[in-house]
Amino acid sequence: MNAPLFHVGQAVVCTNDDFTLLLAQNPAIQTPKRGPIYTVRRLFDTHRGFGITLEEINNAGVAPGFPEANFHESRFAAVPDVEELDLAELMAEEVTA
Repeated sequence: MNAPLFHVGQAVVCTNDDFTLLLAQNPAIQTPKRGPIYTVRRLFDTHRGFGITLEEINNAGVAPGFPEANFHESRFAAVPDVEELDLAELMAEEVTA
């Protein structure tokens, strides 16, 4: 099995917030949205790869007797460290956009 894409404590953003099927199963589940930055709280090794839970969303009590809802890692992207960003390049992109 491949290693997880993320680690506990890492900042991520949601790139796919279509949780229609999950919400059809349990509409009480809180799901991540595109835009906000989230922090990985826990990793789950599942039969389809890794799932993550987020510090900012707690679904632990939504379905008593079942594990907390987690979200497949493919729905997220890592937030680069500030040191990795070229601020001048980002500002130039902002002006031309």
